[in-house]
Amino acid sequence: MRREITISADACKRCGRCARVCPSAVFTQEKGEKPVVRKTKNCIQCGHCVDVCEAFAIQHSDFPSKHIHRVQKELIPSPESLMELMKSRRSNRTITPKTIPSEALSDIIESAYVAPTAENSRKVSVTVLRGKDIQEVEDATMKFFLRLASVLMSPILRPLTRLFLRDLYNEAAELYRFERKWREGKRPCTCNGTILVAFSTPKGYDFGWQDCNLAYQNASLMAEAHGVSQVYMGLVQTACKFMGRKKTVRLLHLPKNHKLYALMSLGIPDFYYPNYSDKPKNPHQNEISTSTFDTSL
Repeated sequence: MRREITISADACKRCGRCARVCPSAVFTQEKGEKPVVRKTKNCIQCGHCVDVCEAFAIQHSDFPSKHIHRVQKELIPSPESLMELMKSRRSNRTITPKTIPSEALSDIIESAYVAPTAENSRKVSVTVLRGKDIQEVEDATMKFFLRLASVLMSPILRPLTRLFLRDLYNEAAELYRFERKWREGKRPCTCNGTILVAFSTPKGYDFGWQDCNLAYQNASLMAEAHGVSQVYMGLVQTACKFMGRKKTVRLLHLPKNHKLYALMSLGIPDFYYPNYSDKPKNPHQNEISTSTFDTSL
């Protein structure tokens, strides 16, 4: 389908904002004149042009008028309320079997898809897992780490593990605690989540990690706003890394030729945290990086 971008001469205010914000130089403008569409083929479908035009003067075939909305500024959270949300966000692992409301889950998924991506590539795929699919992920993760532990904690290798893999050695007790819960029918690796959300992009895509974790952050904050607990599944991701991409694709039902970059467990918590504490200060927190530029150049 051929892309069409036109500017209404009657509606255009000649402000030039479209030309200034377009990252692909689709528009050009002579001072005081109406902007001109020059390089339609360069368009990356970011929507900057139609979103910046107060007069709705731009007609873009990728963005029909019914898909362009006025920003409802009264709904945008204040800096104070957004900071409160971020400070109070917790990885609440007291997840219950209660069902996540469908509207909450829809908002969480949509928030992931509206996250920014490199060059507006929008290559992120969000995969939702439920029920037996989550159990399969739990079982595969637990069995992987138990096999690994059986080797590294064997009488022959145990002294070497203690010497050279100190962190792994110290985490062995935690692993066996997880095993007891697993054999009791619980799902400690996936935090008993009722939903798992996997974030992936096609293998070979250079910005997969960045794009997926931007999407994850959006989804995490939206989940918090809905009172849904979310936990980053680092343990499962570590197991998937060693299992290999193809097995991970099958296990998590990812699109073919995709690579996993982030995994989230969701559920309704048994209770909420009434307080938040100040985090220990990062040693770099008060540093401000500054650069001096010669503006005369």
